[in-house]
This record gives sequence, C-alpha cells and structure tokens, in this order.
Amino acid sequence: DLDKAVKKVETTFGGRPYEELSPDEKVRYEKLMEKNTAFAEWFIADERKVIVDCLRNITEEVYVANSIYPTYREELVERRVHQDRAVGQCYRLTQELQYVIETLPVDVNKYLRFAEMIQTEINLLKGWRKSDNKFKSALQEGNL
Repeated sequence: DLDKAVKKVETTFGGRPYEELSPDEKVRYEKLMEKNTAFAEWFIADERKVIVDCLRNITEEVYVANSIYPTYREELVERRVHQDRAVGQCYRLTQELQYVIETLPVDVNKYLRFAEMIQTEINLLKGWRKSDNKFKSALQEGNL
C-alpha cells in the first residue's frame, strides 16, 4: 500500500512531507520509498505464488484421496495419507495468510472470512476421515 509506505517514510523525517525536505533528505526519502515499495511488490508476488501452490496441493490431495476406493488395508492407509496431506496444506494456507496479515497493511476483517472457510474445509476433511472408519471396520471383518 503506497499510503502506508509514504507515512512510514515521512515518520523517518519527523512527519515532514517530501516538499519540506532538503535536497539530501529528498535523496534518502526516494531511496527509502523505492525500498519499501519494492519489498511490497516482491512480497505480494511471492505470497501469491505460495498461496496458489497451497490451493493446488489441497485440490490434488483431495482428488487423489477421493479416487481411492479402499478394498484393501493398504488402500485405506494410502487414502488416509492423502486426506492428512490435504488437512496439512489447509493449515499451511492458514499460516501463510496469517503471515501476510502480520507483514502487510491489510484489513484483517477481509481475511477472517477466508480463515473461516479454511476451517470449514478442515472440518469437512476431518469428518471424511472419520467416516472412513466404516471401511476400516469392514476390512477387519472381511466384508470388503
């Protein structure tokens, strides 16, 4: 956010706006502004990539787990591994969003709905894992 960067840099110069600075201070001001905006641009691009990566991994793990219909114990274990990985990626996504909130000047309230949606996904995945216990029981009894 450019306004946040300007306020941060102006604070460095005692709250004086750019127009009131000496020529040497203006050079320092411009370098600080360049540094702050470059970080924001780099950080946002990097975090966007990480978040998209998390989302793709969640989708992949759910898809793979869902494609396994367990008829053997090993298949049930493999399905559970993919479910666990999907849950893990949801937690990773939560951590990345928390990192963004702590690092950038963003409205936390906008991110709360995403956190709630991620928690809903985690709950659904955990419920799915729990429902798979019927496969485990059926396998142990030899009904599958």
